[in-house]
Amino acid sequence: MARTRQFTLVVLGVLAVAAVALSPRRDERAAMLIGEGHLKEAMSLLETRRVAAPKDPEVLAMLGRTYLALGEIPQAIDAFDAYLAARPNDWEAREREAELLLQQGLVDRYLEALAHAAASAPTRERVTRLVELYRLHGRVREETDTLKTFAARDLLSLGQLERLGALLAEQGDWTGSRRWLEQANRQAPASASAGRLLLTEVLIRTRGFDEIDKFGPTWMAGWRNAFLSGQLLLSVAEAGGDDAASPLAQAFVDATPNDALPVLGLLADKGRRRLARRMLIRWAHDASDFTGPDMRAFAQRAAQLGGAEVGLEKFLQFSRMPSDPDKGARPAEELVHAFGDAALSAVRPQLSNAMLRARPLFAADLSLREGDPDRARLYLARLDPRTIAREDLPQLRALWLRLAASTATTAREDGDGAPSDAAAPYSGVLDGAPH
Repeated sequence: MARTRQFTLVVLGVLAVAAVALSPRRDERAAMLIGEGHLKEAMSLLETRRVAAPKDPEVLAMLGRTYLALGEIPQAIDAFDAYLAARPNDWEAREREAELLLQQGLVDRYLEALAHAAASAPTRERVTRLVELYRLHGRVREETDTLKTFAARDLLSLGQLERLGALLAEQGDWTGSRRWLEQANRQAPASASAGRLLLTEVLIRTRGFDEIDKFGPTWMAGWRNAFLSGQLLLSVAEAGGDDAASPLAQAFVDATPNDALPVLGLLADKGRRRLARRMLIRWAHDASDFTGPDMRAFAQRAAQLGGAEVGLEKFLQFSRMPSDPDKGARPAEELVHAFGDAALSAVRPQLSNAMLRARPLFAADLSLREGDPDRARLYLARLDPRTIAREDLPQLRALWLRLAASTATTAREDGDGAPSDAAAPYSGVLDGAPH
């Protein structure tokens, strides 16, 4: 209602100006009546002039504004229709009429008016307004046709191109969808993902695996997101099999090795174990510098995927690096944790004293496994309680319990009485360790 009042006030102002500017020769009486505010008399006079000159745009425009000022919207629309028939390129008047149509609830005519304006004098703003209204009112066919028309005229935004691709895909027009999604791909920033994942589905439908291999590495490098990359690889693998996804998976491992383990884990959890194992082998072959958590994840995935030999190969590679005994022992430790005693027999001969000293918790664990609690105690004695990492506390507690049990058993067998407290040096840090 407030909007209508504002529009009416504008019209009254326009009428006042028109009353001054109107040619005295043709409409002097109408101008005088408008200037004096006698709108009904002016309306009657203008209707008479309309009968005499039914296509006179000046009379029709003033008549429409007069009806509007009187609040007679249907008659105003009728006069504006006649005016626009005489002057079809007056886009400002056409859009004003569209507002009246909307106020009257004439949605179909409102959309027709906007469509006419967009088709005759297209701008990005007019096209955007029109397609948004089509979408709002559920006019899918009209929205699709409009997007197709203006996509060909390069008037769509990136989001509108992706929307067109999505609509055509829903309608089964895979070729059309691919055309516009590929155009959107060329325009999109490196980090964009939604349209590219949809393009992946369309390329799969059209057997465009070569294009996925071409685009995919660039997309994943731009995303820098393990989840998105995993979804891309999973889509290709589920559609074309592990062989179809392998080139892309290998390119991903080579380009973003830091994300390889979580992504191959996602694939393994989704049943793509063969592809995940290929990625694990690729990663293990190329990796040369990674953290303890990386090695732990690697060993766990190797156990899940039946890749003990892959883990052993990596351990043997690092065991030949005498300058870094910690790095050499870490893979062996994680392999033993992941595979148990089966891995111990394979790695034990390669573990040097330097490696064991670099990993005293692991060395103590091996000593207990081999039935030598005294040696385990010696390795634990090398630990500084102040430097024990929090994530190592559960392992330390477990070792202490095993060592205490072993000491108690020995004491009973030898009749030496109560065993000494093997955990005394660590009592402070163990208080916070999980049980």
